[in-house]
Order: sequence, then structure tokens, then C-alpha cells
Amino acid sequence: MADDPRPTSAIDIATKGITVVSLALGVFATWKALPADAEIKRLQAEATRLDLAIKQADADLKGLESSRKVTLELYQEVKNVIEKKGKDPREEDAVRVLVESLADDPFRYKLLKVIAIGAKDTLVKQEAAATSAFYEDEAAVPTQVLPANADEPRTAAAGLGGYNVDFFFCERKRATSEPIARAALNIKGKGDTGRWRVRLLPESINQQPGYGIAGNEIRFTPPDERPAAEALAAALSKSNVQARLRETLYPTPHYISAFVCQ
Repeated sequence: MADDPRPTSAIDIATKGITVVSLALGVFATWKALPADAEIKRLQAEATRLDLAIKQADADLKGLESSRKVTLELYQEVKNVIEKKGKDPREEDAVRVLVESLADDPFRYKLLKVIAIGAKDTLVKQEAAATSAFYEDEAAVPTQVLPANADEPRTAAAGLGGYNVDFFFCERKRATSEPIARAALNIKGKGDTGRWRVRLLPESINQQPGYGIAGNEIRFTPPDERPAAEALAAALSKSNVQARLRETLYPTPHYISAFVCQ
């Protein structure tokens, strides 16, 4: 004969009730903590982002202060050389090279203008004037946004739309390269609404790192500018001007530079 179940005491019932209530409270507390935990993580991420931004701003400020210091030192060097009696052409040329290498625009081309005016040596004056004009034009290159209908078919000869194009001719081969660069302006059609111009590439600039142009080439920033660069190369090819394409990492939105050195 089976034993009868043991009667449940009031203490057992109370214990079980407390356990259920505790479990419910624990679940409720966990549920309430989830949004708080997410908010804490969001605030931590925001604090990290702000800390990085502050550090970047501090680094930028230090860089700006350093740049200003270099500019002031270069200005003083230019002033000393220009005002010096019995000036040595080598000193004038040395300070010109320093300005080209270390100064930032607009101070660079402005200091070069001072050297072009105040230098005694004719060659230094000519080179300073040429590089000053080069850097001033470089600083003025616009960042033109393509029109909204840029993807629509165009009837332009080159098909570059709103792209700005500079045709550089090498000073070392000016007699042959300048006429070719100027003739290249003729391939611009009505649909090419960007600014096209011809510019001198001074030999002193061409000798600097990043240049070293020895033939004809078109420089562009990939990948967006490749179609425009290829279109320009094709248009030049129809005029019997062959130019190789060369990618550059320096960002120049909607701007392509073509170099003629032949």
C-alpha cells in the first residue's frame, strides 16, 4: 500500500514563494539593466571619440604653431639675405630653395615674390618668379562639383564635363612642348564646362620629388577620375599626342593635370 504524500508545511510554501519572487525580481532587474548597460557603452564610446578628437585638435594646433614658427624663420632669412650688402648669389639661391621646400602656401609664393624682386642674381630672380607663379596658380585650383546631369551623354569633343584641366609644358623643352600644350585647348568642346588652362612647369619644380616629368603624362586620382583621364588621353591621341596615365594619391577633386614634355 503506497504511503500518503507528506503534507506541505507553511514554511515550505513560503520558501518557494520567496524563491519565485526573487527569481522574478532578478529577471526584472536584468531587463531594466539592459538599456542602462547599452547607454553606458554608448557614453563610453562617445567619451573615447571625444578624447581622440581632442588629441587630434591638440596635434593640429601644435602642427600649426610649428608651421608658423618655420614661416617666421624663413621670412627672417629672406629678409636678411635681401637686405645684405654684397650679396652672394649662392645665398640667394639657397634661401629660395629653402622657401620652396619648407614654406606653406600662401606664404611660399609670397616669399618667392619677395626674392624675385629683391634678389641680385638674375637667374635666382627668374627662378623665384617662375616658381612663385606656379605655386600661386596651384593654390588657386578650384574644386568644382560636377553638375547633376553629369552622367547624361555629352557631345563634347573630350567629354570631361565639369572637370578642370591644366596642361603643363616643361620649361626644359619649352620650344616644342608649349605649342602642343596650347593646341590641346582646342579639343575642349561645348559640353566641357570646367576651366582649362596652360601652365609652365618650371625646371626647378620638375626636379623636386613627386615630379620628374620626362615625357607626356596625365595624372589623376583613382578610381573616380580614371574615366575622365582616359577620355582626355583618347582625345589627345586623336591629335597625335600620346600621354601615359599615372595615378596619384594627392586628392584633387574634379581636376586633372596633363604634362607635355616632348
